[in-house]
This record gives sequence, structure tokens and C-alpha cells, in this order.
Amino acid sequence: MSENLKGSIAFITGASRGIGRAIALGLAEAGCDVALAARSVEALEEVAGACRELGVRALVVPLDLSELSAIPAAVERCVEELGGLSVLVNNAGMGGGGAADATDPEVWDRMIDVNVRALMHLTRYALPHIEEAVARRGVINIASISGKMSFAGGGGYCATKHAVVGFSHSVFEDVREKGIKVCAICPGYVNTPMVEGRGLDLAKTIQPEDIARTVRFVLEFPETGCPTEIIVRPQRSP
Repeated sequence: MSENLKGSIAFITGASRGIGRAIALGLAEAGCDVALAARSVEALEEVAGACRELGVRALVVPLDLSELSAIPAAVERCVEELGGLSVLVNNAGMGGGGAADATDPEVWDRMIDVNVRALMHLTRYALPHIEEAVARRGVINIASISGKMSFAGGGGYCATKHAVVGFSHSVFEDVREKGIKVCAICPGYVNTPMVEGRGLDLAKTIQPEDIARTVRFVLEFPETGCPTEIIVRPQRSP
């Protein structure tokens, strides 16, 4: 276990599978207690069990991020049942859409709600608790390489991920003097269900565990610095 992270309490969204699951297990291995949020309770229970086997506490928090009104209570439940909150990992997100002249605007609206508004609301309600924490503190936002470049048919998704990157940099300026690390991690293709059916060589894509290691790298970084943005690309083109 990492002496830096042991005793921290992390709230992780989209924790039931893929990148979120890997982050949860990686932080649990480092000694963090974890609050696991997603819609699928059954899948969350499996991840929670795996985290508990690593010797930490794990709390299952059923949460649909499109229901913004449910966010404050989810944060408070973490604080009440685990005794605080020191790390927020905004990982959950959704893709989809299409060409700007053909996409159903409701798809854009839901994407903005989940990818941007929920992330902002969670950060807003989590930060006061993170500021009070005595363990390693941080806000990690899983953005995307699409937050740095754009592609045809991805207007809605790219817009939300650009927003996440911009928001992350602003939050860092808000809290840097309090010693809170804030980072936007921007992965390329990761081996998750989101890239299935694209004809990629999944063995050459980034693996979820790679992003989990990146999260730990940020949180364990020395007090004198903060990686505020990290782009992770597949080493070999998939």
C-alpha cells in the first residue's frame, strides 16, 4: 500500500466497469477506502467485493448522473458512512451523436448532462469536504483525447470533453493554494465497451489499468507540483 494514499477516501463515478473499475481497484490497492457510484448495483457489488479483499472499506452508491438532484445526497452518504472525502474521480461519461445536421438534440442534452453538468455538480458538492480532509486530496477528471482535438460526427462528445478540460484547469486555479491536486486525464482509445465494433486491435489500445496508474501518479505526485493535464495515447496505433 502507498503511504501517500493510505487513509484517503475516494468517490469514483462509473465504477462498475472499464476505466472506473480499474481506478477503484488501483486506489484500493493503494490503501484508499472507496465509494463506488454507477447505475448497476450488481456490478458495483462485485467491484466492492474485490476492493474489500484488498483490505479497504468499499461503499456502493447507486447513482444515475443524469439525475442531477441525486448528487448532493450521494456525496453526503460517502461522507457520513466512510467518514469523509478526500479524492473525487469523475470518470463516468457517455458517447454517441453524429453529424451536427443529423443528431437528435436530446442526445446532445443528455451527453452534456452526464459528461459536463454532473461532473461540475459533483465537484461543487465534493470540494468542501475535500478541502477539510487531512489525507492526500485531489480531483481527477477523465476527459478524452477528444478534449484536445475534434473529429467528424463527434461534435457533441468533443464539446463536452473540451469543457471538462477547461473546467479542470479553472478548478485547479481555485484550489491550488489549498494543496489540492486537479488533473484532466485525456486518453486515446482505451479497451472498454465504448470502442467495441470499431475494428481496433484491442491489444494495442490503452488498457484500463494504464489509466488507473495515471490517476495514482497524479495523486502521489510530490506536494511541490501538480500534473494538471495528461494525454495518454496508445504506444502503437490500434
